Amino acid sequence: MIQARLQYILVFVLGTILLIGGNMAYSFSQSNLKFDEINLKTNSLNQSEPIYQAITGKFLAAKDLSSTPFKVAEESFLEESVMRNVGNVTNSMTFINTYLSPALVQATGKGTIETKDGQSIDWISSDIGTINSTGFFFHGIIHFSNTNSEKLSFLNNSLGIYVDTPEIKRTIWLVK
Repeated sequence: MIQARLQYILVFVLGTILLIGGNMAYSFSQSNLKFDEINLKTNSLNQSEPIYQAITGKFLAAKDLSSTPFKVAEESFLEESVMRNVGNVTNSMTFINTYLSPALVQATGKGTIETKDGQSIDWISSDIGTINSTGFFFHGIIHFSNTNSEKLSFLNNSLGIYVDTPEIKRTIWLVK
């Protein structure tokens, strides 16, 4: 079971790395073509245009759920953030964190992003994180639910990736 879990984590990390580094093109055949003769296709992730940027975060609560075979904890947070074309939002989130080692965390999350006028959208996520002396580093995939909220309807059933580090608060990019 542990071996299967580690394989899952490795596949997830590799997939996240490929999504983040998706602007690279790989070729496994030799060719005399020059780059200007090739019509390269890249993914639709535009790293220069995040849709979400956290400004401040606040730890709310933690509850230990299990200690064997790995420590599992439920942890809740609140972020004050800005969304492109929306403005200020609040993100209430809860993660189930599995501490595979003191430096490696696998997490599943759920939460709600709410605008200042009460419009909201729910989301779920899966992420992998590392912890070292400078802090935590998380990379994740997030799926937004459907909403009737006009301001957030552009997120209906969409998928994004995110990064959360000590230097870069949670930042989300949509994958189209």
